[in-house]
Amino acid sequence: MDIYLDYANWKFENHELISNLVKNKSKTISRFTSVIAVVDYLYDKVVNKKALTNDEEVIFSTGFDYIYDQFHLIKTILEYKFDNNIIEMEKCAKTINLLLYINEFQSEALDHNLDKVNIKLLDDLEEKVNSYLDKKENAPDEYFQILNDVNNKIFEQNGIEIHTVDQIFYEIALEYNIYEEDDYNLYNQFINSKIKR
Repeated sequence: MDIYLDYANWKFENHELISNLVKNKSKTISRFTSVIAVVDYLYDKVVNKKALTNDEEVIFSTGFDYIYDQFHLIKTILEYKFDNNIIEMEKCAKTINLLLYINEFQSEALDHNLDKVNIKLLDDLEEKVNSYLDKKENAPDEYFQILNDVNNKIFEQNGIEIHTVDQIFYEIALEYNIYEEDDYNLYNQFINSKIKR
């Protein structure tokens, strides 16, 4: 099986969840809609028998892996914390997005081989955020600033500049003219509104 067939099968297997999230204009997936848009765009090129460049193959693979991981976490939260009730889960979309960002920064910290003390800061924050989801409550807005402070401490102090996957794919979507420069900025609007600068 190739990765494009894997993607088609994944979309088919998750059609109901994806459709429900899109139909309900889910804020849970709003932060990575640019990733979905780019991956779909490249998939459509393959279906239309147009060859992808090596860079496009890497973009597709990276985007698909990211979408797969994000949806896996969302499905797990939906099933185990919200008894498969999308409407109830959506009430905690803010906190789920926060958790998705924490997970992404944990992966970045591991990829950069940061020490356990730094990673523990993110792990502790993840635990606190999960405790709110266990109660089906949103974490206080201050947690977004805490995440920002933790990231500054562990990445900026180590000279590491972080660009989240959704930010990168938003830029790629602009290059492919999937979005216009002045379109509503999907990629990071949610968290930017929460982080006080």
